[in-house]
Amino acid sequence: MKINLDGIRLLGETLEKDNFEEEEFYQLMKTKAMKGFIEHEKIFNKKVNKIIIKEEIINTIKVKGYKDKFEFHIIKENIEQLKEDLNYIENNEYIIVHEALKRVYNIVPKHTKINPNIYLYGGGIDGGFTIYRKKVYINYIKYIGDKEEFIKVLSHELFHCRKLPLKSKSKTFFIYDFNLEKFMYEIIGKALEEGIASLIQHGHYFKKDDPVGMLTNRNLVLAAEEFNRLNDILITIKYGRPDYYNIKVLNIYVIGYYIVNLLYRHYGKEILLPWIVNYDYKELIKAYIEINRANNMSSGFSDEIEKWIISL
Repeated sequence: MKINLDGIRLLGETLEKDNFEEEEFYQLMKTKAMKGFIEHEKIFNKKVNKIIIKEEIINTIKVKGYKDKFEFHIIKENIEQLKEDLNYIENNEYIIVHEALKRVYNIVPKHTKINPNIYLYGGGIDGGFTIYRKKVYINYIKYIGDKEEFIKVLSHELFHCRKLPLKSKSKTFFIYDFNLEKFMYEIIGKALEEGIASLIQHGHYFKKDDPVGMLTNRNLVLAAEEFNRLNDILITIKYGRPDYYNIKVLNIYVIGYYIVNLLYRHYGKEILLPWIVNYDYKELIKAYIEINRANNMSSGFSDEIEKWIISL
C-alpha cells in the first residue's frame, strides 16, 4: 500500500513560487490526486474545473493575503511545514500505514482485506474520500503539521475500503430496487458506516474535534437536534414522501458516532459485525433502541419511529 505524494508536492512547489508557471500547473493537473479531487467535487455539483483552480492559484501566488476558496493559501503560509511533513511521510510510509491499519483492525476482523491506493491532494472542505473501495484521497491541507490526525483520518478512509464478501456486494445492488430499503440504507446505513469509521478514527472516548468539523464536541452535545431532524426524515420515508432537503443536510457523522459508540460500549465490537461484514443495519439499530429501553434512556427516536424500526 503506497502513499502517492505527487499531487500535494507539486501543489506546494507551484504555490511556493513568486510567479505562476504554466508548465508546472499543467503537470499538477495531470496528477491522479488532482484529477480525483476535481471529479469528487463535481459529484456534489460544486463548480470546480481547471480554469477556476488556475485562477485561484494565480491569485494566491500574486495577491498578498488572498484567501482562496480551496484553501491553497494555507499551503503557501505553511510551505516549510508541508515540506517537512512530506519528507516524514515518504521516509515513514510503512509506519504510517501500519498505525492506520492497526486502528481499523481493532474493530474489523483481521482477515478483512484492505489494500487501496492512497493519494494526498489539497483543496476543498472535505478531509478525505474513497472511490470504489480502491482509492483513498486525503486533503492534506487539513492535516499540515498534525501527523496524529493524518493517521486517524487515514484509518477512517481505510475502513471504507474493506473488501466485502461477494454476497454482501450483491446485496448492495439489490437494495436499490426497493424504495424503502433504498432510503433506509442511504440514511441509517450511511450513518452506521460513518459512525464505525468515526469510532475507528476517534476512539470510543471523544477527545479532539475533527479538523474538518463534521464531528466535534459541540455537535455531539447537540446530537438531539440531529435526531429530531432524523425523526422528521424517517416519518416522511415511512409515508412515502422523502424529505430530500433534510436528507441532504443531516449530519450522519454525529448520528452514526452516537449510535455506534453506545453499541460498542455496551456490547463490544462484535455487535458491529452485521454491518461491517453484511451491510445489515437492522440488527444494530434495533439493538440500539433496546439498550435505551432497558436503561430507561431516550434513543432520540420518537415512539412512532421506534415501533416502526422494530417492526422492520
